[in-house]
Amino acid sequence: MKRHCFTLLTSLFLLLCVGGSGQAATTFDNLVVFGDSLSDTGQIGRFSDGDIWVETLARSLGLTLYNNAYAGATTGYDNPGVGLTNTGLLWQVDEYVSSLPSEYSLVTVWAGANDLANNRGYENAVANIATALGLLYEAGFRYFMVPNLPDIGNTPIAQATGETYVQAASLWSREFNAYLAAMLTDFAEQNQGAVLYDLDIYAVFDEYTVNAEDWEKLFWTDGYHPSSVGHNLIASVATNAVPVPQTAILLISGLFGLVLAGCKRQKKYYLQQNSFYKK
Repeated sequence: MKRHCFTLLTSLFLLLCVGGSGQAATTFDNLVVFGDSLSDTGQIGRFSDGDIWVETLARSLGLTLYNNAYAGATTGYDNPGVGLTNTGLLWQVDEYVSSLPSEYSLVTVWAGANDLANNRGYENAVANIATALGLLYEAGFRYFMVPNLPDIGNTPIAQATGETYVQAASLWSREFNAYLAAMLTDFAEQNQGAVLYDLDIYAVFDEYTVNAEDWEKLFWTDGYHPSSVGHNLIASVATNAVPVPQTAILLISGLFGLVLAGCKRQKKYYLQQNSFYKK
């Protein structure tokens, strides 16, 4: 009996203290989003046939969504895709950071694909993301999710362009991701108060075989952006990567109390059934 109760209590305690990512459980109120069309819910356009991953993530965790992403944005200040000299990632941070809630906020920063589309180097793209994170950290933000890129050479539009482009886009994606991973490690070491939650999109999409039926379902009709299926997959992985939200913590706390009370009743019953129990 004692061993059974101890096991239950220990399990619930661990669930209470640790989120799905292994990080200490933290309560968020807000999801603050920066990036490009992979996160844009309508500032410039909605490039999918359903909800974007950040919408699903915010809804799953019960968070208020502050979306500052613009389709076409590069990691710099400009947005050549729509002919703008602004709305890029660094512009987004400069423009909105002072008006956003930093406390109890999870920040997502996802950009880089449009740097490739505009023939810009991955080193500079990662440096821009590092600058954006630094500015956000200085403004008081502490919790970050910075997804890497899928293999852009494996997108339907790249596959249709030809093998030369496929190889170049795949190489760019891998190099970008390697530089990004190294930068995030340095960022965490230099900013001890920062907490980073991993979202390896490259690995998630790499699980699918190019041109297979389930792979095709991951992409929207333009052959470049994720479909609702792709975005739901991303949102699912992202949800599992962040700590247990407040509602789950309260539920687990309640279960902890119920198990503890049950163990006390079991102990009393056990003693009552033995001759050495005296009232």
